[in-house]
Amino acid sequence: MKKWMLGLSCLGLMACSDGAGTVTFTAYGEDYIEKEIPAAVGDEDGIVDGWTVRFSKFLVVLGEVKVGNHDETAVEMTQARVFDVHKPGPVVVETFRDVPAQEWDHVSFAIAPNANAVAGNADAADVTRMKDGGYSVYMEGTATKGAQTKRFAWGFTTNTVYEHCESPGLGAGVTVPKDGEETVQLTIHGDHLFFDDLQSPDAKMRFDALAAADSMGIAGPDGEVTLEELAAVDLTELPSGQYGTGGVGNVQTLRDFVTALTRNLGHYRGEGECEPRAR
Repeated sequence: MKKWMLGLSCLGLMACSDGAGTVTFTAYGEDYIEKEIPAAVGDEDGIVDGWTVRFSKFLVVLGEVKVGNHDETAVEMTQARVFDVHKPGPVVVETFRDVPAQEWDHVSFAIAPNANAVAGNADAADVTRMKDGGYSVYMEGTATKGAQTKRFAWGFTTNTVYEHCESPGLGAGVTVPKDGEETVQLTIHGDHLFFDDLQSPDAKMRFDALAAADSMGIAGPDGEVTLEELAAVDLTELPSGQYGTGGVGNVQTLRDFVTALTRNLGHYRGEGECEPRAR
């Protein structure tokens, strides 16, 4: 009976709240995007086949940030923005004021193309690049291993909503404090772009297969790995035990594989997880 009465008392946005507070969402690329993804040494995290990756640009179109409960939305971001998370962060994505002070168990956001996106911290030319290309994610960088250097500049048009976000320490959603402010970080995990499995929690970062794709171009190896070259690599040609799809459909080439990995870039409050939904 007590649970039933509590349910009745919580109908409506303001019923269970006590005043209002502020929620600020930020975006952050962590050291892996801002500085480098190192080669693995011993048991340390890193790229296991000896490559080091450094980004010079890492653009994402962030939008549709929502805070709510079940089918009830408390606040929602209406303007998509382009962020370069290679630049030092965290950087503010959106601030919501006068949010009912209570626990909200559902937070979601999107990384998706948007023709009406404006600059977050990205340069004007990069905003134009994202809109003209229909990109949700775009990055430039280099990978090095000994005397070898490979350049890459990849743009992706994937449209992904990250739903039911939660963090290991703080749980699902966000608690808005009365007369206070809560900061929520949307963390972009650039290292996930180089995982060798789409589903396994034991996936490792690799670059050898990506580097080898440089030889697939018409002109032969030229030091740049393109998406067209990745498309020429059939996953069945790669070493056994690497680049497993885990049952994800329509993933046959290395380009398909890397494209699918872009749907795992968005995380919540550091190592927290969301459920990615393709649109």
